[in-house]
Amino acid sequence: MSQYYAAKLEPAMATLVGWLILFVPVSIGALNPSAEVCAAIAAVLSLTLLVLRPSFFCQSIPKHMKIVMGLFTLYFGLGVASYFINPPADNSLNSIGTTLHFVLFVPMLLVLNRYPPKATLVWGAIILGASINGIHALYYNSRGTVNPILFGDISVYLAFASLVSLPYMKRFKLGVALSIVGFVLGLMAAFYSLARGSWVAIGPLMLIVIYYLQKDMLSKQRLILPMAMLSVLVVGAGIAGWDKIEPRVNVAVSEFETYFEGEVYRTSVGYRLETYKGALLTLKENPVFGVGPGNRAAYFNDLESRGLLRDLDHILNAHNQVFEDGIDKGLLGIASYLALMIYLLLHFAKSYRQSDGQSDGQSGGQSGNRQTNPLGLAGVLLIVGFATFGLTNITFTHGTFNTFFVCMVILLMTGVRAESTLAQSPSSRP
Repeated sequence: MSQYYAAKLEPAMATLVGWLILFVPVSIGALNPSAEVCAAIAAVLSLTLLVLRPSFFCQSIPKHMKIVMGLFTLYFGLGVASYFINPPADNSLNSIGTTLHFVLFVPMLLVLNRYPPKATLVWGAIILGASINGIHALYYNSRGTVNPILFGDISVYLAFASLVSLPYMKRFKLGVALSIVGFVLGLMAAFYSLARGSWVAIGPLMLIVIYYLQKDMLSKQRLILPMAMLSVLVVGAGIAGWDKIEPRVNVAVSEFETYFEGEVYRTSVGYRLETYKGALLTLKENPVFGVGPGNRAAYFNDLESRGLLRDLDHILNAHNQVFEDGIDKGLLGIASYLALMIYLLLHFAKSYRQSDGQSDGQSGGQSGNRQTNPLGLAGVLLIVGFATFGLTNITFTHGTFNTFFVCMVILLMTGVRAESTLAQSPSSRP
């Protein structure tokens, strides 16, 4: 294909990539596997664009994007290195393959860096995704079309992301109502998922919202009303889903008590606690590179044969992302995970407040030409949410979760520039 035709096709292909990535948060909870299919197509189109149009590599790429691309690649690369350092297992390549998303992040980010999505579309995808998850859960009494734990985690994040869209959405008719509907329906989806890890995340996510809310208030007394409304919405959604919540909470408390009282450990909580012990023992004996992807089960069997661990043959992962990285890649793997998460957290926290000489006057409680950027706050919630989910479940070793995380980071990082103005130029592209 000549450069002429490639140049003509570039805007259309890039726009399609943007729409495909936007569809991921909309569909990944209730309409999957369509989300993963769209993400795969977006990755292929992005790679094709980079081959046809090498100028994508010559564009001005912000420093923070270069760092994030490097951290994603490092995380994947350490998994590959550990595979060659340790003896491979039957499912080693599959374990590495789930993080291939982190390498495909690079071409998709390069395309959307040149053709960033409108902030309105990013917020619309978040709110629509939360709403669809809630409607699906309520109508079908469903736990989603993906793993219920993932459905709950994704839904609770989309709920709080919908909530923090309020400063942007209030400029539209019914915008506030849509944000609140997304928040409530997202919470309902999380409650219906029966995923206790997503319920645990409600606390940290609420604290983040409250922290930034009070930080932006000129008068702390004005904080009372939004605080009361937030509490009413959360409590109301909790009451509506209480028949789902109460049994799971009671079971968790009972399982926690029985684990420490005696020999009973074959429960959801008991297996997790025993697995954490096994992870610490594995990391102690293999601190640098771990035992390699896919070798956890064999090493746990070895610990069991030495009387250091109880039978965990039915456990498929460490149920904790830090421990999972420690087992697979050692302290280097844990360091790469923490480096990625901490850098993204700092970047999104910094981008929440941006300098913009053309303030639209919509962000109350600002001084001078400082303007709050709600997409940055949605990014903070994403990192805090995933870090919390990772306390009781794996996050970066599940392909569906990786698809969601990668696409949300791309949308939030590239859509951030459109957040500071009310309207886009006619030439802007989704």
